[in-house]
Amino acid sequence: MTIASPCTGVCKLDEATGWCLGCGRSGEEMDGWRVRSEASRREVWDQIPERLRQLGVTCRRLPWTTHDIRAFVISTLQAGHGTWVIGFVGAVAEFTAAHGEGVEVRIEGDDIIAFTRNGAIRITIDDDIRALTFDPPELMANPRIVLAVKRERGRLPLSHGVLDLGPDAQALLSEPNTRLYDLGLGRKEGRFCVRLGTGAAQEALDASMGLTFAQALPMIGGALVGTGPTRVVESALGRIEVQGQIPPPDAVSPDGPHTHLLPDHLETGRALPVGMELPRAYLPGAVFYPITDEAYTAVLSEN
Repeated sequence: MTIASPCTGVCKLDEATGWCLGCGRSGEEMDGWRVRSEASRREVWDQIPERLRQLGVTCRRLPWTTHDIRAFVISTLQAGHGTWVIGFVGAVAEFTAAHGEGVEVRIEGDDIIAFTRNGAIRITIDDDIRALTFDPPELMANPRIVLAVKRERGRLPLSHGVLDLGPDAQALLSEPNTRLYDLGLGRKEGRFCVRLGTGAAQEALDASMGLTFAQALPMIGGALVGTGPTRVVESALGRIEVQGQIPPPDAVSPDGPHTHLLPDHLETGRALPVGMELPRAYLPGAVFYPITDEAYTAVLSEN
């Protein structure tokens, strides 16, 4: 199977070394990549981690084909270890199996779909997806993996105010007679939605149409916490759906799938936590953390 290009979309040569500040290749290696033998490509890949370390570059692409990425996603879901996260700093959904719970995995074309108690995830893997990491080679036995989407493909419809999206045609968890509401965070990386039926929370959302999230929060916050609607967090790569009550701000997140919607963290405007800076060519699609939920929550709190 053809070895992937290391390109991350940052094509600028370092004057001192002659290596690209995005992928670590020389200009000659970049120009001749398509005609190099597989053995020659592999030799370049083997040198890239050390070159990027010398350049001080933390983000690097992994030599994974589309098939490799699919196999990684499927294996992590089937094993039920680690946490898949979709969203951005301050607004994320986490898919992980609660202690003692299993994960059911389905493959439907390019879609990888998994279910566990109180949650579901769909990740769509095609040739536009890249696997990146910010961890050094010595940590690659247990790395954080970012599945990034090419920016030109990665934009969901933007809403800067609360918006009624109607019935959720893409729902993974069946909930008849419900509607999907975009909370209007206005972020290119993804959107945070709630899905619910008639009642006080839906009335509060309907009364908040067009308001920014900050404007609507005093009107909808209490009703959403009281109702505990399904939270749906989407990126261009897929979605995570989470059911169950929303814990109050000072409570511990439940074991298993859950969400974080933190207004103070939203103000940072960050796509990923500090130290995980994506090249401009990409938007985050999903992130795999091979750590406990508590550790990831600590990462968010620090950033």
